[in-house]
Amino acid sequence: MESMTQAIEALKREWQAFNATVAKPGQCLFCGGRRLWWNGWRQRTASVLVGEQVVHVEEVACRLVKCGLPSCGRSWTLRPPGLVPQRHYQLCVVARAASSYLFDPEATQEQVAVSMACARRTVGRWLGWLAGIASPADLLRHVVEASDVAEIPPLREVAALGRKARSAARKAVLESAARVLCLVEALGQALSLPPPGLRAVVERVLAGRSGVTTDHSPRILEFARRHLGGVGGTLPM
Repeated sequence: MESMTQAIEALKREWQAFNATVAKPGQCLFCGGRRLWWNGWRQRTASVLVGEQVVHVEEVACRLVKCGLPSCGRSWTLRPPGLVPQRHYQLCVVARAASSYLFDPEATQEQVAVSMACARRTVGRWLGWLAGIASPADLLRHVVEASDVAEIPPLREVAALGRKARSAARKAVLESAARVLCLVEALGQALSLPPPGLRAVVERVLAGRSGVTTDHSPRILEFARRHLGGVGGTLPM
């Protein structure tokens, strides 16, 4: 218990250090204006993975920035590393839950939900979301480009697929989720991003932008295609 408490306190100190040292952005996200000021704080909660345990953290402070141009005046949130917008359960938790369910032949959604401190339906939503955030073929192309290899090793298959999927539609969702999970991990490694790949790749695609959700339209790849490009500096999705 003491070591877990210490790990949580260390995480909080890391977030506090970010808030204390983060530089004010150079321009407004919305209009490009360069007249900005700090605009206070907002508090949020988050469930994150600390070691092997999901921990609910209260009162996570996030700095607010506001555009000073009267024609704009919009504000947005600077989130500490690892936190994505409009999502309580962070992507480290989602990655662990999906991996546990998809690749453990004995796993059930109920068991995974208990270990992740969430509802069974939540695990099901995560799997469906994961299956839809990217085309495996597109991800594979990016992995090959980023790693400069002709092909990658075979992807892991869903364990006990026959028991977990009673319909063709459910089977397709689980197979797609497994491929996406494996490929974003491979892409994260190819780009030298910290694990889990799901969190690191999505964070890089979002690139601190405001008004973007990982749950609703525009989907991650659609957003990335419109706003990002170039293999060197940003994720070419």
